[in-house]
Amino acid sequence: MSPDRKRVLVVDDSVFARRIVSDILATNPNLQVVGTAVNGRDGLEKFRALKPDVITLDIEMPEMNGFEMLRAVMQERPTPVVILSSLTTRGARESFAALGLGAVDVMAKPHGSHSIGLAQQAEELISKVLAAANIDISTLQIPQVRTVSTQLKKTAKSCSSFFAVVIIASSTGGPRALRTLIPQLSQDTDAAYIIVQHLPIGFSGPMAQDLNTITDLEVREVDNGDEISPGIILIAKSGFHCVVEKGGKIRLTQTAPMWGVRPAADITMASAVPVFGSRLVGVILTGMGRDGADGLRMIKEVGGATIAEHESTCVIYGMPRSAVELGIVDEIVPITEMGPVINKAALRVLRQSTNKAA
Repeated sequence: MSPDRKRVLVVDDSVFARRIVSDILATNPNLQVVGTAVNGRDGLEKFRALKPDVITLDIEMPEMNGFEMLRAVMQERPTPVVILSSLTTRGARESFAALGLGAVDVMAKPHGSHSIGLAQQAEELISKVLAAANIDISTLQIPQVRTVSTQLKKTAKSCSSFFAVVIIASSTGGPRALRTLIPQLSQDTDAAYIIVQHLPIGFSGPMAQDLNTITDLEVREVDNGDEISPGIILIAKSGFHCVVEKGGKIRLTQTAPMWGVRPAADITMASAVPVFGSRLVGVILTGMGRDGADGLRMIKEVGGATIAEHESTCVIYGMPRSAVELGIVDEIVPITEMGPVINKAALRVLRQSTNKAA
């Protein structure tokens, strides 16, 4: 047995889920399931005894739930955790709450105690667990974000129709990265935002609600016909491509996936180029594959700004690497420093576009 294999602890109260997750992970030569646990209390005991490299964790469990176990793990010995969530609104909300407690990533599992559908998601499960197991432990520090009252929030809306548009692409590790980035974005940049995060269907709404509590900007899941406006962060709806149309309105489509995903950032970025041109800022965060690289190239070609997350803070340095290797990225920065860079880029492209129009 190779000493380099990553040791995995599977924690779920469903015997089917434990068996299927374990069987799937066992097919990868780089992973070894060293134990399974039936609830958080059992999981903590085995975590202390087995010292796994990564944990897959259910939330809803008897005796001790996933939240309680996650808190204890992060206090005792910070370890990468991938949340396996039910496909319900409650499950999605709980997943994003877990990200705030230190989990690395989330993955959907079918609702109910029988999680046979996980077998069909083997590739995604293995990729997320491998990525989590190889993450730099230092990046597991839980970002300290202040909670913003959604009732007291005042959205900064500009009277100007001339504003910058920031399009952010992210995938594996993205929800956690976004919780670090979004509070750094300023209301004073006169910018609108679109976030294209690869998520299971039903998860984009709860993610928008979660992010809306940690920023002064307004965050909401995009709806068909929504207008792109300064001071508002639109979250692409999972299961739909987000197309920017003339006049700055959003059209949701269910055309074929691109790069195996829907929404795809490349589609959003490409459609935004003829509408907003040099007022665009393209950003690529952590994620597998190459979605967003072609879109960044188009933004760069029309005079917009391009930014990619530095490898040091990526869960998976796939999407950013693809853009960097094309030679079209203006700035490469860690996620902890990216907010001010985006703010300055938005002001810069707006100023440059204003000068051209004068």
